[in-house]
Order: sequence, then C-alpha cells, then structure tokens
Amino acid sequence: MEHKSSSRVLKGILLCLIVIAFKPYPSAPSHSNYTVQGHEGSEAVVQLAENRIAVVDTSLNSGLKGEIMVFEFDEDLKSFEPIGRYNYMDYLWNPDKYNF
Repeated sequence: MEHKSSSRVLKGILLCLIVIAFKPYPSAPSHSNYTVQGHEGSEAVVQLAENRIAVVDTSLNSGLKGEIMVFEFDEDLKSFEPIGRYNYMDYLWNPDKYNF
C-alpha cells in the first residue's frame, strides 16, 4: 500500500514538472516606453532604436518642458552617451526655423 501512494506522489510531481517545463514564457515588447514620476515632475523614456533612447521632460514647471535628450549606448564604455538635445515645443511654435 505504501508503494502505491509514493508512486502516485512521484507521478504527480512529474506531471507538475512537465506542466512547468512547457508553460509559455512571457516575452517583453521590443520597443518599450517608460514614464518615471517623481515629486517634482515626470520624464518619459522612449526607446528609439536598439541602442538609442530619448528622455522627454513632461513636467509643467521644470523650465525644460518640451526638451528631448537623445542618448546612444556605447558598447566600449557600457554606458549611455548624450548625442543630442532638441526642443519639440520650439519646433511646434517656429516651424519655419527648421529645414527638414
């Protein structure tokens, strides 16, 4: 009798392990957007390419509203390096100033 009950327990454990092994693993989206909110305001981090991100200041009273800072990941230094700073509010109010 003891052999039958331990056999059932082992079969149950095996069945659980099989279910866990074939359970689909959730995948993350390739381009993600993150919003960081702090006490003073918030910033949105947007992935532009595989090695490039942009940080957008969305707080009203920061003095930097409309600023977008673009960073590129440097493989040698293992860090993000700034490559540009842009103001989309300036472009919206003065589109003639830009030659795209």
